[in-house]
Amino acid sequence: MRAVDVLHFPWLDPGQYTFSLGVEAAGAAWLSGQTAAAFDRERGRVAVAGEAGAQATLCWEKVAAILQGSKRDATACSELVEYLTLEGLRDRDVIAAARPTARAASTIVVESLVRPEAVVEVEAVAGAPEGLVRLPQILPLRDDGSLVAPGDLVGQAEFVLEEAGQRLEAQGLDLSDVVRTVEQTTAATRGDYRATGKARKRLLGPDFPTSTGILSPALPHPDALIALDVWASSEPKRGINPGWPAFDRLSFAPGVAAGALLFISGTAAWDPGSGQTIAPGNIGAQAEFVYGQIAAVCEAAGGSLADLIKTVEYVTPAGARDYRAVGAVRERVLGRPYPASTGVVVAGLLQPSWLIEIEALAVLR
Repeated sequence: MRAVDVLHFPWLDPGQYTFSLGVEAAGAAWLSGQTAAAFDRERGRVAVAGEAGAQATLCWEKVAAILQGSKRDATACSELVEYLTLEGLRDRDVIAAARPTARAASTIVVESLVRPEAVVEVEAVAGAPEGLVRLPQILPLRDDGSLVAPGDLVGQAEFVLEEAGQRLEAQGLDLSDVVRTVEQTTAATRGDYRATGKARKRLLGPDFPTSTGILSPALPHPDALIALDVWASSEPKRGINPGWPAFDRLSFAPGVAAGALLFISGTAAWDPGSGQTIAPGNIGAQAEFVYGQIAAVCEAAGGSLADLIKTVEYVTPAGARDYRAVGAVRERVLGRPYPASTGVVVAGLLQPSWLIEIEALAVLR
């Protein structure tokens, strides 16, 4: 594992931040999300300018510079995520046209990006660890484009999981090989979300994958109630639980190891012993608790926080005001080289008292 050595990155000084531009590990380069942020000499600060197409083009220029440091280019990308604001979603075709690769991107719709003028953030993985498969994003749509189970979150959740199973079977895998899922829903269906656990238990159990659940202001299809991203592995998988009995009744695992990779579920300031939220209203304290929980999962798998290669931090609008406090936590608990990282502002998390949810990926040595 090593940080990508980027020789020329004129847009900002990455040494000022608590993340690496990219990390090479397990046969792949894992990149931090890139917006069109660049140092503006006239304003004397980092800023974002330009319409959606210009922003997307600059995102890809930055991605190309990082990939060059790993002796790769955009044709090597095996995974792409475009985090889009509502404005970016309206211009998604323009943003897609800026991609220098035919690789499809998953769309995650966010409330805003850390740089509020930004409408798109591009996150990429180049190369692929042995045995790892990421499916194209799944929406509750039939082959003819018609919507499945209109207005029914549970029915749509069941459909996207079953669709994932069919796509995996075409690659010689099945739902028992799933190691990670990311589910986007909206605040309007927050009250129904718990009921989707029955479909997960039936289709993904008993050896559950990791999972992250976020609330988006909209979904990639206007009438969809859920969007699903799925990763599976042909490597034998094992669930990782530091000893938290609460997960015995849930439909996801704290962590899953498959080959050298350790996937860690989106983790919030939820105490699995008491069921209570830790440090309500304090994003710095919540982040400290979350990284402690992630450390416990790493240690249960035989690793440590030093093995992290990538994190994604989902922050609520209430938490975004003090998001800088999370950087101070990362500086204190994570060593150099820092993992690659993406931070975005989502519409909400599954519990209103949570200000931040962090998912992580580690490579076990």
